[in-house]
Amino acid sequence: MIDALPVDGHDRIIFDQGQRGFGVRVTAAGRKLYVARARVGGRRLMVTVGYHPEKTLRQAREEALQILADIRQGKDPAAERKARTAVAAATVMTVTALADKWMADYVHPKLKPRTVFDYERLLSRHILPALGHLSVAGIGRDDITKLHVSMARIPRRANYTVSTIRALMNFGIDLGLRPPASNPAARIKMYREYARERFLSEAEIGKAADAIAQAEHTGRIGPHAAAGLRLALFTGARSGEITAVMWKYVDWERRQIRLPDSKTNEPRTIHLSDAALEVLQTVPRIGSYVIAGADRHRPYRNLSRAWTVAREFGGLEDVRLHDLRHSYASLAAAAASHCR
Repeated sequence: MIDALPVDGHDRIIFDQGQRGFGVRVTAAGRKLYVARARVGGRRLMVTVGYHPEKTLRQAREEALQILADIRQGKDPAAERKARTAVAAATVMTVTALADKWMADYVHPKLKPRTVFDYERLLSRHILPALGHLSVAGIGRDDITKLHVSMARIPRRANYTVSTIRALMNFGIDLGLRPPASNPAARIKMYREYARERFLSEAEIGKAADAIAQAEHTGRIGPHAAAGLRLALFTGARSGEITAVMWKYVDWERRQIRLPDSKTNEPRTIHLSDAALEVLQTVPRIGSYVIAGADRHRPYRNLSRAWTVAREFGGLEDVRLHDLRHSYASLAAAAASHCR
């Protein structure tokens, strides 16, 4: 019947006799649209429901009923329709698809490379294998709690995983895929994290230097990884700061590295000892970054993994890469105190 409606060069509406306010608008050009029209507060409001034949008559009638109800209740039909569309999308969109959009639209363009790397690793190793198949609308607190419990042996990482999921779900809420205040990762009780301070003695620092040399000599780590570990040992800088160093940041005359950005979002100066200068002078220069990665135009990605390999050669299995920084600062303070 709709296909047979005549086109006469005039814009007109043919209303459904069985559903008040629902009709088909035939434009002067012959386009046929489903519409919903109601009178509210003395004025008439009309909303386009969809186009024929892209939308079926049954679909259009059901949607028109909801739009007319919204209008008569004083709601904004466009906003309500957008919300319903978002909810429908959330039932189809998986956590994996949302994570892809989050990384592309927010994480990669707006966060620091180290944070991007951490999120990528958490998603690929823990979050998506456990939760990626669930829908954004369907994921619940129990799903996240189960993942958190499964990571109890690494409490710090488990807590960071929950925080990452919370950020991902907030992104979904901002897109309208979940209602406000419906984040399933909110208020999950975190594990207690005990600060662990491990300071190396001078003898152990010597062992660490020897271990790095042996790991490099045997080919277990490359020259750039070895140089990065030595800079951690000789400067006390964070691993993320070391891998962010570009050759243009090195001030040879002042014996320092001047980073334009740091973890605190402020410029950072790394002072260079004789040993640190020697590392910079001997490391192969193959690209923009001092500690170059597999791609010569990108930095080395994971010094912690390189240290995990190297420390085995020195019997330092309980020493983290971060402990090298603590130990450097401790020895430097002790040396300064001794000089005074």
